[in-house]
Amino acid sequence: LIVIGLWLSTGLANAGPHIPEGCRQNVFLTISGKIGKTTDTAGNAYEMSEREFLGLPQSTVTTSTAWTPKSDFVGPLLSKVLSEAEAKGTKLRLIALDNFSVEVDTGYLEKYGTILAVSENGVRLTIRDFGPVFVMFSRDSFKEELDTPAAASYLVWQLCGIEVE
Repeated sequence: LIVIGLWLSTGLANAGPHIPEGCRQNVFLTISGKIGKTTDTAGNAYEMSEREFLGLPQSTVTTSTAWTPKSDFVGPLLSKVLSEAEAKGTKLRLIALDNFSVEVDTGYLEKYGTILAVSENGVRLTIRDFGPVFVMFSRDSFKEELDTPAAASYLVWQLCGIEVE
């Protein structure tokens, strides 16, 4: 009973899901920072719905990663997603649901045709398997440049936010 009382008194019983800074609850993908188009002017953010995201032209990247065998990943080009929010910066901070984030030059990711994958081999990604959005580029096609620990850190899974700097 003491443990249950302590648990209830800490507020853990009523704690909702943790949403990292740079992401929004019930928003498929939040793009913020140096952008020209906003849906939330107070927060200077573009809140992209899942429907809008899935309505963008889709591209396929066939590659393996340190965590997956060679697979077909499908999703819109990162450059197209950024253009929807009229992104104006040259650096990105990619933010994941688990609070992981990494900074990268926009040009670096665009150079390799980076997509924001929502499916692997025809199956929608879920939070349990790198989704709902997994940053993906063709590591296999550019092994010398992209088969490095630094490049692997840009393959952010559970992506929920992009801050444009």
